[in-house]
Amino acid sequence: MKTKQLFLTTLATAVLAACGGGDGGSSAPAATKISGTAAVGAALGNATVQAKCASGNGAATTAADGSFTISIDGTPRPCVLSVKAPDGTTLHAMVEAGTGATATANITPLTELVTASLAQGNTNAFFEQFDTSAQARLTSDNLTNATQAVRLVLSGVVDLTSIDPLKDPLVAANGANAGNAQDKLLDQLGKRLESSKTTLAELSSAVASNAGAAAVQTALQPAAASCAGLKTGKYHVLELGKTAATAGDMDAAALQLKVGTEVISFTANASEACRFTVPSGATTDTMLVSKSGLSVVLPPAGTLDRLPALLIPAQALTVADLAGNWNGLGYERDGSSPYASTRVTFSLDGAGKVTADADCTGLDSCAAWLPDEFPTLTVDPDGGLNVTTKTGAERAYAFKGTDGQVVIVFTHGDGFTMATRQIARALPAVGAINVSWDTTVFPVDSNPASPDGISATTASSARVTAVDTQANTYTRERDDGRADTWKLNTPLNGLRYRAPTPNASEAIAMPIGSTGLSVSIGVNTARRSYNISVNRP
Repeated sequence: MKTKQLFLTTLATAVLAACGGGDGGSSAPAATKISGTAAVGAALGNATVQAKCASGNGAATTAADGSFTISIDGTPRPCVLSVKAPDGTTLHAMVEAGTGATATANITPLTELVTASLAQGNTNAFFEQFDTSAQARLTSDNLTNATQAVRLVLSGVVDLTSIDPLKDPLVAANGANAGNAQDKLLDQLGKRLESSKTTLAELSSAVASNAGAAAVQTALQPAAASCAGLKTGKYHVLELGKTAATAGDMDAAALQLKVGTEVISFTANASEACRFTVPSGATTDTMLVSKSGLSVVLPPAGTLDRLPALLIPAQALTVADLAGNWNGLGYERDGSSPYASTRVTFSLDGAGKVTADADCTGLDSCAAWLPDEFPTLTVDPDGGLNVTTKTGAERAYAFKGTDGQVVIVFTHGDGFTMATRQIARALPAVGAINVSWDTTVFPVDSNPASPDGISATTASSARVTAVDTQANTYTRERDDGRADTWKLNTPLNGLRYRAPTPNASEAIAMPIGSTGLSVSIGVNTARRSYNISVNRP
């Protein structure tokens, strides 16, 4: 009997262990329960929330107040969530790695920004590809850092000082319920996006690019009714070829710029958005506004004694923002000689000291400066830069776009140079179309075959018709039927080169980040022109 009893006891224990009983050492993971609220200010009711975790997926439908709970059996954290807003925008949120069986994750425009900051890239791709690499990023420390980064870039716009948008209680506006404090912050962000004509996707991309507070706050300034790029705020008004800019205050709603005691009014072009006319003495100038807020002011065609001007939104950048290797394309003269296009390459350290500098001609002929000629850059309280050399000081003005890239405009009495970092550019896709306004400045010289002064501004489009990945070239066709081919990252990363053809002159071009501006120079010594292109909206 004892032997039989022992056998039965042993059998029962084995069966119990196989069914998950016993001390739990071999039990399956418990369900992960994620709760939160989905809202954009107003609650997102009856919306589908999806969750992807380390080894399982789940979904739930939100209640009328936006609340939801997702239970996923047998899966550990971390997790990423998504929900689609009524306007088609997809919002995301995250749950960091951990052992807890329950977690809170609101899904709002603010959590979308936190997700972008942590992902350092496209949030839709982060959700869809939630692989081991993406999961490894979702630590508690990384999530804390991403939340703090969003607090910083939104400072002065939305105050998140004491708010954790992911985990703090969120009561969304719904029916007679006006929503709690966090919900009102969502309303503030929504109103600022609307007034600045900036989309949440654009803001998310800026956060993912580590653009920083200066670039984001420029993008979120109120915009003109007819032009998303023309923002309210302080500007550097810089006549190229002058020693320094003057300060201006833009009222985008009124289309007025105040410079000192003078108020300059703009008139919007009725058929072309972001194109304005500007009174200038007895003549009328043309102002073209890029999507970033950088604006180009052009004298009338045929003007010989004036160069274009720039309106540069004033930003509080640091010298550390400028570190790296740079390309520069300029338009300068030596004393009384005619203006000519120039090219320079230089390196800046984190303290603002130039550590290498060279003047270049053609594709590969560069003459290095002597070390005692290297300038030092310091930040001026007005947002500009002081450029100090052994012979004196000049001025420069820097601007950071929402892709995190910076342009520096150096100016002096005999010309100017625009510079950007040496960052490799990717080939465009076949079929891509670019529409722009183009203006060329030609030197006033004795060459009868070349026009002089400011050219007329032309509105044109170009479509990419072929891409050669081996040669790193692309061919485009303009709307007038002309075709040209450009080789990317030649002669240096960030530049592109066009060989001379019967339809096009030899040129080196430099896109200026995502600002919507591009400049190019004529390489042929008989046609040393300077071209400025502004992307049309």
